[in-house]
Amino acid sequence: MTLTVNSTLETLSVNSTDIPATGKFVLMSGLSREPEELDYTRTLQNARYSTIDITFPADFKDRHANGVYYYSINSNNIAYEKGYIKLVTVPGGEINQKPFNSGAVTEERESVVYYRPTY
Repeated sequence: MTLTVNSTLETLSVNSTDIPATGKFVLMSGLSREPEELDYTRTLQNARYSTIDITFPADFKDRHANGVYYYSINSNNIAYEKGYIKLVTVPGGEINQKPFNSGAVTEERESVVYYRPTY
């Protein structure tokens, strides 16, 4: 699942059909393991899926938080859905728009291959 964060309110469709009307959308990075709890409100529920509106902090889209996160949808300490989500934020950049240069003189150095006979 992929979520692009451009504003403070983002809509996400989930496969669960039994989530409560309000609760917490918890994001946890695989590196820091510090959960970030965001409030959600269910806006649609039918026999196949649910749609929730997640409220992000105003500065979240500027954090360079691109990556894959663990997520869970919780209410009253019960996890209704868990999984992985890919977050894409505005300052993440686009492919091939800004070249990377480490500043090292040897950055473009190529390796030399020597012949080694098999004995």
